Amino acid sequence: MAAVLLRVNSPGGSAVQARLIYKRIRDLAKEKDKKVVVFLEDVAASGGYWLSMYGDAIVAAPNTITGSIGVIG
Repeated sequence: MAAVLLRVNSPGGSAVQARLIYKRIRDLAKEKDKKVVVFLEDVAASGGYWLSMYGDAIVAAPNTITGSIGVIG
């Protein structure tokens, strides 16, 4: 089965925007019966990190800067 690759390279952002992107991607994945594989590039912080959690699989480079609690606040 083919999958959709979502490349994340984000220093952060709005929880609202991350949620909108997540919802659209998950809806399309369900509609098209595709898995979502998330690839974390240089940075996946805050909203980018939050968005990544909703992939079916996550792949990151060993030196990817990942994490943040900013989007929670």
